[in-house]
Amino acid sequence: MSAKPDLTPGRMKLEVEYVNRLLGLELSAGELKALLERMRFGVEESGGALEVLIPAYRADILHPIDLVEDAAIAYGYMNFNPTLPRLASIGGLDGLEAYCESVRDIMVGFGLMEVRNLVMTSKKVLFDKMNVSETSVVETLNPVSSEHGVCRSWLAPSVMGTLEYNRSREYPQKIFEIGDVLDGTGVQSRRLSAAVAGPKNGFSEIKSLAEGVLKSLRLEYSIEPYSHESFIEGRCVKTKYGFFGEIHPSVLESFGLEMPVTLLEFTLR
Repeated sequence: MSAKPDLTPGRMKLEVEYVNRLLGLELSAGELKALLERMRFGVEESGGALEVLIPAYRADILHPIDLVEDAAIAYGYMNFNPTLPRLASIGGLDGLEAYCESVRDIMVGFGLMEVRNLVMTSKKVLFDKMNVSETSVVETLNPVSSEHGVCRSWLAPSVMGTLEYNRSREYPQKIFEIGDVLDGTGVQSRRLSAAVAGPKNGFSEIKSLAEGVLKSLRLEYSIEPYSHESFIEGRCVKTKYGFFGEIHPSVLESFGLEMPVTLLEFTLR
């Protein structure tokens, strides 16, 4: 017994008014039918709507908007009359993005270089290499690789990874990243992380940087002792915005770093 492919055309309803509203045209049902037939669709008229027969090989047609796109192609992009949209305002930066831009200016002013890393990472980087206990994170069902199977829940591992990648470069290295993280429930937040690596680096340097950032942003703060597995005990503190301190030697070893590293991480939103 031989199996044969099912070549039965799919069916999708398409409103003429829907097409005209999106394309800014005044096509009749007959004109729209002619355009779709030009794209090798079967079309049956039914009142003010069209019943479109989709060939089996057009697996890319998933929604009526896909048919609208084909109709636009058949109509010819060069035949559309460009018009300015009727908007009450002009484009501009979102409030959070504008705030992040000001933070970037502050960090660059302190002599740091911005880096950008992927949101996707691995549990090994997030937890094992940072010497912290594993917590709930957002995971992908079918990751492309084991190195990009979860969403990062904090920025510090990404920043440490950048230092690891550049460990053969000249020191001192001063970098920062502003990016999104997701907690175990999928709630997104925007954070700032900065790291300084160099032979004369210590807690006092990251403390002056952290306080300089907070004062530049005109934020009121108080500093309290803080215990964190990624930092040397007694050399880590926190504020209500985040924490900063000197990275533990075991974490430096896991990233293959031989220079002292200090790091801060603050929540921006």
